Amino acid sequence: MGECVVVHLGDAEWMVVDSCVQTGSKSPVATEYLKQLGVSVADSVSTVVATHWHDDHVKGISTLLEEASKARFYAAGAFRQDEFLAMSQRTHLISKFSSGVQELSTVRQIVTQRRKVGGGALEQVSAVQRISCDPSRAVSEIWALSPSAEDKERGIEHIASLIEIQRGKASRIPSLPPNDVSVVLHLETAAGAIILGGDLEHHRSTRARGWHAVLDHQGRPTSRATFYKIPHHGSENAHCPEIWQHLLADHPVCVMTPFERGKTPLPRESDVIRLRENLDRVFITSDRRYASARRNANVDKAIRSGTRSFRPNTLKMGHIQARVVNGSWDVRGNEASAMY
Repeated sequence: MGECVVVHLGDAEWMVVDSCVQTGSKSPVATEYLKQLGVSVADSVSTVVATHWHDDHVKGISTLLEEASKARFYAAGAFRQDEFLAMSQRTHLISKFSSGVQELSTVRQIVTQRRKVGGGALEQVSAVQRISCDPSRAVSEIWALSPSAEDKERGIEHIASLIEIQRGKASRIPSLPPNDVSVVLHLETAAGAIILGGDLEHHRSTRARGWHAVLDHQGRPTSRATFYKIPHHGSENAHCPEIWQHLLADHPVCVMTPFERGKTPLPRESDVIRLRENLDRVFITSDRRYASARRNANVDKAIRSGTRSFRPNTLKMGHIQARVVNGSWDVRGNEASAMY
């Protein structure tokens, strides 16, 4: 369970979007990957982005940010609101799957300390905001395309509701399905644009939220993406047909991560069929499973009786590496990844 994107911006400068940890360790996958390439995380990671605060996108992000001592940290504008600050102080809460609140609290401490000494601090992002511009780099521009003003307000309302629940002595953060403040990134490169879709969802009933708000914003970059990180693990609730019509080039390379936790693993079979109808190159970071462990029947019964839902973690961790070679995308994976 988890998603992380590592981008070489050019000239030995790197960006990390979201975080997850290596299976069996507490080490962020981004730091392990970069070290395998001989890249100094402290010297070369200039940008760390948290698209939103769901556990499968932030686990290990405070450890990553602490090691990336020169990096600036970017998150949705709601991050600085009083409601988010109050939530970060409730470190004893247990989030749905791991410790997202603890990550939030630790990131705040790191950002505050760096601000005191004049180092890299927090940058708020919102709809259609250019984060960086350097024409000499391979990635010449980085834009945030979301969240919209309406989504930001919805996100603040949700956090406020969590605080009220905590006053009622709830011990667990409830699941909040809408990814209201998810950040979508648009990267300009010589090989075409890249869109990293985060977990932004599609709200069919309004043009003020989600992908409709991205599409309708007059200031967004107009170049179409040749590479697309599919949002929300390929789920139907993030599927907006207009994306294929207005944001993506013909025959883009598309990648996604699975989600193995909860009652319904993603992508569903119906999601894969839908994606195949729209695309001819769709890669998933992992499609290989471990054999399910054999447990004593009494042990299995005891586990299930003490949990709301139970699904053994059988998916192998995988990754996809995409590079531009002679003007076109060269996509490779490890033994766990697959092409649909």
